[in-house]
Amino acid sequence: MSDYAPCPIARPRRVSFLVFLVGLAVMATGASRPAAAAGVPTWEPLGFAGHEFTSLYTVPDNPCVVAWTALGNGGLGVSTDCGDQYARLFLLSAYDVTAQNENIGYVAAGTLGIAKTLDTGTNWFDNNLGLPAQHDARAVLLHVARPESVFAAIYNGGVFRGGPKAPGNDTTLWQAMNGGLTDLRVRSLARVRGGSFMLAGTDGGIFRWTAAGGWSLVAPGVVANALVIDAADSSRVLAATESGVARSTNFGQSFAPSSINLPVVAVNDVARRTDNPLVWYAGTRGQGVWESIDGGSSWRKFGPDLPGDNDARAVLAVVGAQTVDDADVYAGTRADGLFRLGYSTPATPMTWGRVKGAYRR
Repeated sequence: MSDYAPCPIARPRRVSFLVFLVGLAVMATGASRPAAAAGVPTWEPLGFAGHEFTSLYTVPDNPCVVAWTALGNGGLGVSTDCGDQYARLFLLSAYDVTAQNENIGYVAAGTLGIAKTLDTGTNWFDNNLGLPAQHDARAVLLHVARPESVFAAIYNGGVFRGGPKAPGNDTTLWQAMNGGLTDLRVRSLARVRGGSFMLAGTDGGIFRWTAAGGWSLVAPGVVANALVIDAADSSRVLAATESGVARSTNFGQSFAPSSINLPVVAVNDVARRTDNPLVWYAGTRGQGVWESIDGGSSWRKFGPDLPGDNDARAVLAVVGAQTVDDADVYAGTRADGLFRLGYSTPATPMTWGRVKGAYRR
């Protein structure tokens, strides 16, 4: 297949890829949100059963933009109406997604490799020049300071940095950056804003990269299905692992188990509530969704069991989509579809002084 041989993807309509970043209006089939019973937490089904979800994302300061990727040809779905309706922008299996601008986006598409669009998701092309012949792409990240450059995690291939093949050329040329990476079975990738370090989750453990030292093994034997660097405090990193949650408080230089009260179970994904660095959610394999209110130290069950096999493969928590103090937790499951649970929290903490002030009015 040539560098830009079109992927066999039917596109029912043209939808801007930048919807994932800034929330342009899109429409797709779906129903409006029903009113939840007061005081009764309920997982609301949003559809898409039969697809194995792999990631869920939102856009900073825009909680009505929700995007997901999924296997089983679930591809890429994006909503800009607070998760009620979704446009399908990519119709093959996908692990991860990122976007350079309103036209250019990348999907980590498993054995298809890296798929790229130049026209807002209307057409997609394979973009694998320089990758191993067997390219199982599991993650793709944007270089924030240089958005024409990206990073990719290739299972059985390691980590690659991609940039333009030549000035003005839209073909990406990939180059391996595997010095010190002794396990090339990379399944997850995280890069701190500013690029001072990067983390790779492999079958043999978690590796940390710096420009000065290359890769070093920082968590031997810890198999991370997902790695999340806290956007509010990059010293804190949470890893969803095959043996629970692991946490770093020193910029990913070491990890320790952080699973108090969590069942002994594999964790598929972790996500921080967008407005509170202390509140995290974990999607587990067969035990549903769990919540931490102390920065990932301890956990408690969140909501009822998910319908079906209770296997949450991807999680997301956004705040303010409907009102200033409402929160939505999304769970993408292994086979039973996408679900949402909404609840409310105080918009302003009620201190003792505020209580007295209310009584004085």
